[in-house]
Amino acid sequence: MKLRPHHILCVQFLPDGDTGRGREYKEMETRIKEVMRQPDDTLIEVTKGVDDLCAPCPDCADGRCNNRFGDEASVRKWDARVIEGLGISFGESMSAKALHTLIRSKAPLAFCRDRCPWRPACGVFGKIGG
Repeated sequence: MKLRPHHILCVQFLPDGDTGRGREYKEMETRIKEVMRQPDDTLIEVTKGVDDLCAPCPDCADGRCNNRFGDEASVRKWDARVIEGLGISFGESMSAKALHTLIRSKAPLAFCRDRCPWRPACGVFGKIGG
């Protein structure tokens, strides 16, 4: 599974429900949540740019995020903050179990507390503390 850093960190803490992004997107989002919430040995590659969740998203075009709440430039900044906060690198591969343990030891990141635009919808503070 190839995921960009903010998807590795954030998707598991967002509420379940319909995002309005279509069936394929919802299926992939559900799969990621399952893997990260009940971690196993699934190998996850830290990807720069479009990943397995972006691919079916209707906001992704020409290899870029075009979401009105965070375009590709914004998303790359979020990814950089998550990389720094978790101490991981682009191209690195880790098991979901290892990432789960790492996230539990470091989250919520300063970015989560101070700058994340999705903070009101995120459950990181209730699930990990903060």
